[in-house]
Amino acid sequence: MAKNKNIELTGRIVVPGDPQYNSARQEFNTFFNKFPFVIVFAQKTKDVVNAVLWARKNKVPIRMRSGRHNYEGLSVENAGIVIDVSEMTQLEVDRKSGNVTIGTGWRNLDLTQTLWPERLVVPTGVCPTPGIAGLTLGGGHSAQARTWGLTQDHLFELEMVDANGRVICANANDHSDLFWASCGGGGGNFGICTSFRFQAHRIDTVGYAEIAWNLNDLKTVLSVWQEYTLPEADNRLTPFLFMSKGVQPNLFMQAIFLGPSRELRMLLEPILRAGSPLNVTIEEIPWIEAANLLYAHSPSTPISFKSVGPYVYDLLPDKALTIIERFINEQPPNTDTSVFFHGLNGAVADVPNQATAYYFRKALSNMSLFATWSRPEGAAAGIRWVELFRRAILPYTRGVYVNTPDLSIRNWPEEYYAGNFERLTKVKAKYDPKDVFHYPQSIPPAGKLPTRLD
Repeated sequence: MAKNKNIELTGRIVVPGDPQYNSARQEFNTFFNKFPFVIVFAQKTKDVVNAVLWARKNKVPIRMRSGRHNYEGLSVENAGIVIDVSEMTQLEVDRKSGNVTIGTGWRNLDLTQTLWPERLVVPTGVCPTPGIAGLTLGGGHSAQARTWGLTQDHLFELEMVDANGRVICANANDHSDLFWASCGGGGGNFGICTSFRFQAHRIDTVGYAEIAWNLNDLKTVLSVWQEYTLPEADNRLTPFLFMSKGVQPNLFMQAIFLGPSRELRMLLEPILRAGSPLNVTIEEIPWIEAANLLYAHSPSTPISFKSVGPYVYDLLPDKALTIIERFINEQPPNTDTSVFFHGLNGAVADVPNQATAYYFRKALSNMSLFATWSRPEGAAAGIRWVELFRRAILPYTRGVYVNTPDLSIRNWPEEYYAGNFERLTKVKAKYDPKDVFHYPQSIPPAGKLPTRLD
């Protein structure tokens, strides 16, 4: 336990030299290798308060962490303090209302599995291990996005520790400006969230589809797949599409449908006629089985990678499809590269762009460009592939998902927040005027220029 002027660090404390230090400092993206001064695994809100006050007294940079999934490793800092909430996994279920109050240490898979016996779901992402805190604060592209919207759209109250160690309860009535900013403003900007209260949905069986093709069907399949993301498409269906030259299967679609399998099969007739499907699975199964099938196709253990997620607003023309096909087929040496499309719009678009800090409500899909490598010589090639791909597809995309930060993006305020950035800086100035929660590409207080990598 460390002491300074009557302020003690509490919780589970890990410092250099401890046997668990190396595992405690490791991010999900193993490309980053940082050495914090101390890591505090908070067990309760008071541990977070103490850590913030201790850091300010000692003038130690603060980083906050939930699931360790920050793409640029920004939740750890050399010689800083990491305030980790991953062990704050309290959970209360109001069975009558369906309200779920949770600590911010829960991860997607664990929360989904824990709520399943209650036949409840808080719509979360399609990767198993990201933390609920970062996911929600950045928006949360959920597995039922077109039907129920973003993860943040089910949040109605949060508890946050601010830069002065004050515990704030924010909702639509109290600290409503902070609540607005926390719904899409990204993690780490305004304070450290310690609990969320969500409205969950009742769920039992769902329609599930998985269809695989050869990669030479890419343009034909993607051309049809994107029709399922249009505003007029059936909102009960949330579709996903994965493509890669080096991972089997090379091209496959998954979909979650909140309806019977016979209707799902009819709905998918157009894409079943696209190309030459190799395998087709269309069935009605318990939600937990469908969730596990989604999670199975995402990385679940730490890896080295580079990724970024621009938004698609219009149907991609043939020129854009040709660009995608070219990059998929030009996989650089010592890397595995892929593209993942997450169907959006639907219920996401029912909320106005400025009703929450998440601006990109009208996007049809999010397009994740992903490169990973197991040997150091693959890093430069993988990073370059993602950056060149992002620039090549730029004429056909608009904005970038804040939960896929990319430090090479210079005009990041516009790319992440568009028309909501100025309001976010005003909220920052109110709740963190001294910019205590500062990191590359963090929201600055109003009047202070954002950090750039010029």
